[in-house]
Amino acid sequence: MTKKIKYTDQPMQTGKIVKDFLPKPDDLVFRKERVLTLRLDTPTLDELKAVASSKGLGMSTLVRMWVKERLAGTVTTQTQ
Repeated sequence: MTKKIKYTDQPMQTGKIVKDFLPKPDDLVFRKERVLTLRLDTPTLDELKAVASSKGLGMSTLVRMWVKERLAGTVTTQTQ
């Protein structure tokens, strides 16, 4: 380092106050998730990888989204 530190008796500059960015403790919710093992054949798995990659998602994320969408559609269909 070429820059020398200059020590003085002057008061330090105060920092910038930032708004609290953390959520409130009540807003933190523990998500209870369980693991599901799913066996897929190679062509299906390859196609799933391609679709997930084209959307910029992981395969698990894409499958989870599809399952939730399908269940939401099934619930609305059954109530009508």
